Amino acid sequence: MTEYLSNFGFTQGEEKVYFALLKLGTTTSGKIAKEAKVSRSKLYEILEKLSRKGFVSHFKRNNISNFHASDPRNLLTYIEKKEEVLREKKNSFKKQLPYLQSLINDTQLKKEAEVFEGIKGIKTVRETFLKKMRQGDTIDYFGNPDSGHKNMLGYWDDFNKRRVARKIKSRTIYNQDAFLYGERRKRLKFTEVKYLPKKGNTHAWIEIYGDSVAIVLKHKTPMSVVINDKFVAESFKTYFKILWDVSKVKLESLQTASRNCEKLRNVSERREISR
Repeated sequence: MTEYLSNFGFTQGEEKVYFALLKLGTTTSGKIAKEAKVSRSKLYEILEKLSRKGFVSHFKRNNISNFHASDPRNLLTYIEKKEEVLREKKNSFKKQLPYLQSLINDTQLKKEAEVFEGIKGIKTVRETFLKKMRQGDTIDYFGNPDSGHKNMLGYWDDFNKRRVARKIKSRTIYNQDAFLYGERRKRLKFTEVKYLPKKGNTHAWIEIYGDSVAIVLKHKTPMSVVINDKFVAESFKTYFKILWDVSKVKLESLQTASRNCEKLRNVSERREISR
């Protein structure tokens, strides 16, 4: 419980004193210090802080100071005030944001290559570019492997649901080992899917967002390398077009398709069980 109160700005000493007062009711400083196990030298400072926050009141009885804890429901009022202050700070920062962004050296930014590590990094890249893209824009992906979907299928589904809602198009060239995910994805609007010829599997794939390219690896050590450069992006778009023209809408091997559809059913069943 004390950990919960610490989230609202209580120090460890304030938590101890407040709980002691709730337990004891109206009482004197000596009893509070004993129950809360804090020194008398620190107790009055703590009581003063709690009083300013509105959690402790005091009065004199027979010329002796008595203290009383306020109703714990007052915490809600305290939290609401904190939220109000935070909203004001947030609104103030929003007004300053355009000026702060104007200070960025755009020329340098566009030439930068950034590395994002871990699964969180992969998601950060996707979310960053999704916010930047507009209705009618197209995201191109190629080399998408089976390994890129393991333990992330829920996130990819959610990401694409939000992409479609914003009417942002996607064209994806999957590896053949990711057939089941391609068939799953092609059911969506604003979505086109093809498959690379059977020439071997890869674990890294490419994502093209306007003038930026992300080289993504989820195998073993997940990471995304983002290159913000128009000419690099144009080069990868050329590679994508060449691959798109030679890639297949359907797999040649019906046996492979049947085997992968069975795998898709197994994945769906596992997802239902995990829920």
